[in-house]
Formats: sequence, C-alpha cells, structure tokens
Amino acid sequence: MMKTPAGRVALTALLPLLLLTGCTTVDASSLPDTDTTPNAAASAAIEGDTDEDGELSEFEKQVLARNAPRDITLHDGTVAVVTPGEPLPQPVIDQIVADAAPGAAQAQTDDEFAPMAGIRSIREVATSYANEFGRTIVIVYWGIGAWGTVSSVDESGGTGLAGTSDQDAMVAAATDWAKSHDAYVVVVE
Repeated sequence: MMKTPAGRVALTALLPLLLLTGCTTVDASSLPDTDTTPNAAASAAIEGDTDEDGELSEFEKQVLARNAPRDITLHDGTVAVVTPGEPLPQPVIDQIVADAAPGAAQAQTDDEFAPMAGIRSIREVATSYANEFGRTIVIVYWGIGAWGTVSSVDESGGTGLAGTSDQDAMVAAATDWAKSHDAYVVVVE
C-alpha cells in the first residue's frame, strides 16, 4: 500500500480510470466477434418465403411459379419470354391475333350458328394461351355487330362487358377489366 501523499494521489487518479476501462481480465475468445458477418445461409431470405419461416410452402411455390417468366415457343420455332406484370411481346400478340382471327371472322358472318362457333373458337384460343402464361387472356374482337370480349376466365368466356360499336371504348373497358383480373388484353381487328 502506498503511504505517501503522492502515491495516494496516483492511486486515487488511477482508480476511476480502472473503473471506466473495466480492468477485469477476460479471455478474448469469449467475447463476441464484431468483425464477422452472420452466416449467409441464416441471413439470406428465401425468395418467395412470404411468412419468413425459412422454407417454401406449397402455396409459396405456386406463387413463385405463377410469377416466373415463361418461355413461349411460337409457331415459327422462335422463343419469346413472357414476364408476368409486363406487356406481352409483340410476336406473342401477333400469334394470338393470328390464332383468334378465324374465330373472329366466323363471328362476323350472317350464318345462324357460325357466330357462336366463332366465339367458342376465340375462347379456346384465349384459354390455350392463358394456360401457357398462367394469366387470364381477354380478346377484343368484332362480331355479331359490335366490339365484344372473350376471356379465358370460365366456360362462358365472359367479362361482363357489354358490346359496343366503339372499338376504343371496348379496348379501354377491357383494359380496365384486365387490370383488376391480372389479365392480358389482345385486340383482333
């Protein structure tokens, strides 16, 4: 023990310093390592894991598959990529129009049964592409004296939109309907 006044002053000055710096001896291996990053697997979120439980449920897998880009092989053998949430590529639109055009032409005839057969044909085209894209397809066409729509939604192919002689009005109405039904619109002129 220091008995001199200078020693007491030094000890008194040293005591608060030791308390502030924590003068206990600690094994460095027991301290957390602040320089390491967390395990990448533990910190990386799994794409599509909406409930963040670390694994994909069947529903989450279905949502991922529905929203994945799709390669579509066109009739000429080329491949186009359809990305959900983005407009259809023009070659895909052109092919849908070409496939639906015979049905649209049939829907414009004066024959008693041909217009309904044409509408069925258009619905089959819409349904076929909807199955490929994983999205509803709405086809706007001229038939039975008005611009109308056919969709791949159900057997009726209906969107509930009334026919009109104004093409722009029908395309606008179909586009509004498509936005609320996560659908694509294709116009057959």
